This record gives sequence, structure tokens and C-alpha cells, in this order.
Amino acid sequence: MSVSAQTNAHKPLSAPNGTLFEILASPQEVGDDICLIRGTMPPGVAVPLHSHPDLELFYVLEGSVEIFQSKEGASGWTTVGVGGVVAIPDNVKHALRNTSSLPVALFVVTTSKMYKFFCEVSKPFDPNRRPAAPTPKAMEAFFGTVARYGYWMASPEENAAIGMIIGQNGS
Repeated sequence: MSVSAQTNAHKPLSAPNGTLFEILASPQEVGDDICLIRGTMPPGVAVPLHSHPDLELFYVLEGSVEIFQSKEGASGWTTVGVGGVVAIPDNVKHALRNTSSLPVALFVVTTSKMYKFFCEVSKPFDPNRRPAAPTPKAMEAFFGTVARYGYWMASPEENAAIGMIIGQNGS
């Protein structure tokens, strides 16, 4: 289901993998091509290997997150804890995972295009409903949106090669 970015600013959104997004400053509010998002990754949640032509800056608020980057001939996982900052330049292949038993909270600074993408692939968060694994139809819609935005997603084999086995719930 598509979500209107303007009507859902500052309302929590839930991504297909269970990550929660709260738009803290939309591109419209900032008056520029950037936004500020608070993301919360529950334990066991992963963001598969992907890339896009949009810069992302992550600042860890709570917990620790493992971030994979492949750039300039080097690749690997880094664990980033509270107060840590990671910059993902445009078109760098990267992945995130929360292997801890606690949620990870992050500030994300990114572009207006990524803001629109997050709003489009997410749905309003309902605190009274437990997140469910996405249906095959929902995943088909998600991959269609990824393609329409021109983003790249790794295959299951490429994810496995970096130590990520992606299940039905994205973790």
C-alpha cells in the first residue's frame, strides 16, 4: 500500500521487515533535498544488501547495529554503538542487521528521494497489531517499487556470501 508522504509526516511508519520509521523533519519542512528520520530496528531484523544513488548518514542513539559496506576494493562488517556515525556514500553496496536482543534506534539523514521511497514502501504503524511477515504480493510490490526507483537489491546468494540469510520477515 502506498502512503502519502505529506499526510504521514511525524506519524510512525512500519517497513516490510519490521523497522519503524518516524519522520522528524521532512524535505518540505527543511526546505531542502534532505530529511531526518528516526529508525528503530527490532532484534533480529536485517536490511539486505542493496545500493542506491542516495547518501545515508546513520547516528546510533540506542543499542548497536552491524553495518556492511563494500567500497574501494574493501568490504566488511562494522559494529557501531551509541554515538557512532556511519556515512554511506551514494551507490555503495551496504546492509544492516541487529543481532542483539535489544532494539536499535538510529537517526538517518538522507535525501528527499529516499524519504519518498520509505514513505511509499511503509505503512502506518499500529501499536495494537504485532508486525506480520510480508505476503508474497507485498514483497512483489516492494521489489517493483525498488525497481521503479532504480535501486539495486542483492540476490539471496549475494546476501548469503556476506553472511546474511534472509528469511520471510527480512531477518
